[in-house]
Amino acid sequence: MTAIIGAILSFGGIILLFVGGIWGLIQAFREDVVWGLLYFFVPFAAYVFYIKKWQNTKIRKTLLMQLASLPLIALGTLIASMSQQSTPQKSSNFRSNTDFYQNAREESPSFFTTTDFKVSSSTQASSPIYKASSQRSSVAAQKDDFTKSMKLGHIYYGKRDYQTALINFNRALQVRPGDAYAVKAVENTKSAIAQAKTT
Repeated sequence: MTAIIGAILSFGGIILLFVGGIWGLIQAFREDVVWGLLYFFVPFAAYVFYIKKWQNTKIRKTLLMQLASLPLIALGTLIASMSQQSTPQKSSNFRSNTDFYQNAREESPSFFTTTDFKVSSSTQASSPIYKASSQRSSVAAQKDDFTKSMKLGHIYYGKRDYQTALINFNRALQVRPGDAYAVKAVENTKSAIAQAKTT
């Protein structure tokens, strides 16, 4: 936020300096073309012009406008530089904290290892989070068993090894009792076995 304020002050000062300079150039050309050309091309001729024509209030205002812009630019630059110097200080603090934790890990091999956070098995068993995660993992395992058994059943059915296919379809039914897909596969396999015996 302070960097933005500093930038606004500096930008405002630069605009004020620019407007004052243009206005002074216009006043110099109004006085005389030679003064205008000197003001524009010779570096310090503008200050000589202001000293010589100080009694003219319009010319005096242009100089005062330019002089008023200088503190604005200086203040804005100072604020912006202070905010930039405070930013690296924060990152160096972050680096020192990181170094502290790195050094602590190197000095102590047990610094925040998994053994520091082990929970007893009785606590795990009574924890609702542990129960939910173990239920999720067992459901996932059952789904995998059902899918594997059904795939193997189809593979063996395609090879006309109906007995092995029937074993796998029955395993799938054990994982998911009453599953319509597995029941249909068992029925089809039994009828294929019966047809194979008759032929």
